[in-house]
Amino acid sequence: PTRRSSDLASVGLTYNLNEKIMFRANLAKAYRAPNLSELTSNGMHGDRYEIGNDALTPENAYEIDMSMHYHGDYFSFDLAGFYNLIDNYIFISPTTELTSTGMTIYRFSQTNAKLYGGEAGVHFHPKSFPWLHVQGIYSTVIGVQENDNYLPFIPAHKFRYETWIGREKIGFLLHPNFKISALTALKQNHPSPYESSANGYTLVNVGINADIKLSNQLMNIGLSANNIFDTQYFDHLSTLKPLGYLNEGRNISLSLKVPFGIK
Repeated sequence: PTRRSSDLASVGLTYNLNEKIMFRANLAKAYRAPNLSELTSNGMHGDRYEIGNDALTPENAYEIDMSMHYHGDYFSFDLAGFYNLIDNYIFISPTTELTSTGMTIYRFSQTNAKLYGGEAGVHFHPKSFPWLHVQGIYSTVIGVQENDNYLPFIPAHKFRYETWIGREKIGFLLHPNFKISALTALKQNHPSPYESSANGYTLVNVGINADIKLSNQLMNIGLSANNIFDTQYFDHLSTLKPLGYLNEGRNISLSLKVPFGIK
């Protein structure tokens, strides 16, 4: 029988250079046993036919991450990176096999792998305009198998940006705020074998909300629109992408929140 180790460990360090600058580092070892689905699947799961693997052994991961944070009065900056080495990494991937009805067969397997990436973010709220906030974040992750093939279902590199404007009061509106945000996904052109790539896209969202008070009752009303330009796109992680079904288009919603308290 295979010897299974469940050793877990983590050690970290935080260093404050001054009141605004901080550094962090962490080393960790983790363990995960295969679950029932990964071991015994044999049937349709959503839009695909999955077959498990009863020969899977536990994963053992070794991870290091480091980060630097600057949080000033009107400007913040965060930078973080990680590197994971995983023995016997368990994953599911498409194959060239088809069922009798023409559905693609996905199989669970495992390999030694490495996953690495990071995130960088800035947040700016100028002194001259304390009601204005501008934020941007970039995130990336890369997964590579022991044979140098890429791992399946790894998200694309993404940029997220947001501008937020808020005031204490405008007329009868309390805490009104307006937000415009966007997400840019770069082209995912490092698919695993038998996995399709995905083109890049940008989604733009807007939203506005405020509190109003009727008698002694406080309510929050909001209006938001996601993907306002009705961009047609495939998210690389979408299970419907192989079938040619696009992700959600323009979506407009109106919300009303009425908090109740009991004394």
